[in-house]
Amino acid sequence: MKKSILTMLALAVITMPFLSCDDDYLPGTATNGIKVFIEEKYPDARILEIERDDNRTIEADVLHDNVSKEVVFDLNNNWLRTSWDMRISDLPQEVRNIINDPAYTGYHIDDADFVETPQGNYYLLELEKGNSEVKVKIDGTGKVLN
Repeated sequence: MKKSILTMLALAVITMPFLSCDDDYLPGTATNGIKVFIEEKYPDARILEIERDDNRTIEADVLHDNVSKEVVFDLNNNWLRTSWDMRISDLPQEVRNIINDPAYTGYHIDDADFVETPQGNYYLLELEKGNSEVKVKIDGTGKVLN
């Protein structure tokens, strides 16, 4: 009996480092602060999943206006940002014009996200040229922010 208990204990200790730091929560386990924020900012949004990311942030995956959005909070339930994928063809022309900038000659837009933050909104573009990739933040007027 002692040998089997020691074996189970040893297995538990060995497997601990391999466990994920991410904690998934059911939508019903969102704190009231997170629920209220999402209800006010994104009316009729449905919370799909809540996840604590490496004890740094809380990420809520929501469906709002048929768009999948990631709403990110700090551990005190303060909203940090919301982001979602965008089709390149839906980007404003001023944003798509980034590829005409001499600094990005030869690059093409590979991926685009729209990001909302308390400080303001921007587009986050991944530009590619061969094996090179660069991320660029751009406001709605086409001004590069980073």
